[in-house]
Amino acid sequence: MVVTKLDIFPNDTNGMENKTVIVTTILEAPYVMLKKNAELFLDNDRYEGYCVDLAAEIAKHCGIRYQLRIVGDGKYGARDAETKIWNGMVGELVYGKADIAVAPLTITLVREEVIDFSKPFMSLGISIMIKKPQKSKPGVFSFLDPLAYEIWMCIVFAYIGVSVVLFLVSRFSPYEWHMEEYEDGQLPTSESSNEFGIFNSLWFSLGAFMQQGCDISPRSLSGRIVGGVWWFFTLIIISSYTANLAAFLTVERMVSPIEGAEDLAKQTEIAYGTLDSGSTKEFFRVGHTPHHTTTTPHHTPPHHTTTPHH
Repeated sequence: MVVTKLDIFPNDTNGMENKTVIVTTILEAPYVMLKKNAELFLDNDRYEGYCVDLAAEIAKHCGIRYQLRIVGDGKYGARDAETKIWNGMVGELVYGKADIAVAPLTITLVREEVIDFSKPFMSLGISIMIKKPQKSKPGVFSFLDPLAYEIWMCIVFAYIGVSVVLFLVSRFSPYEWHMEEYEDGQLPTSESSNEFGIFNSLWFSLGAFMQQGCDISPRSLSGRIVGGVWWFFTLIIISSYTANLAAFLTVERMVSPIEGAEDLAKQTEIAYGTLDSGSTKEFFRVGHTPHHTTTTPHHTPPHHTTTPHH
């Protein structure tokens, strides 16, 4: 970033050698901080930080004198929705109380309507800071975690459906029926029977799903087609489950209650807010999405955050 006198004071024609430039700023570590023994120093020497060094370099480069002044209300700058009056550092610039602001001040459309910004020395987005979540403890049904709840329900319905289809196919196919002979008193008697009753069909499907097999198998072409499709289905499911299970065992899982602004707006247990008169609060106040607008009433003063992005 190249800064000249003309960049800072475009309307100045007489030079700034005999004028002290008022630089408004705000106490925000690590940008502007009071030194531990600040009472032993005077004026600009009482402060330290990135923005302090930046202001010194700009003044040295342009050959001007300056005085750092902490903003009186301790705010970055926002326009009141009713009175249209600006506060904070932006207000001091608008109303001529300061010449320059050197601080971690966010560039917004509303602010650009009344003041000019230099090239930013840092680019940050809006972030949500919460307490680090605790490690999730494995439960009794943790073995079900590798697959989603919907997938497990589909597997159960598929298991029941295949068993019923196999039962019906075996009932209608003549190849699944065979004659069994037994003695009824003194006379031998024969009777047709089918091994694939409803319970045996369920047992066959369960054995195939658990990769254990079964002591009975379909003999008809239609029954073997149904069994083959079920075997292929179980092969895919078992392979996917094994792959996901390995990932669940090797990756440390932490359950985060908040993933974004929408999650924040839907809950009431975690108190939250933004810095007053900052760009983040303004972003939520004029947000165009439903969850951005929903978060606005919950921005209460006791829970303000102190992030450097304002």
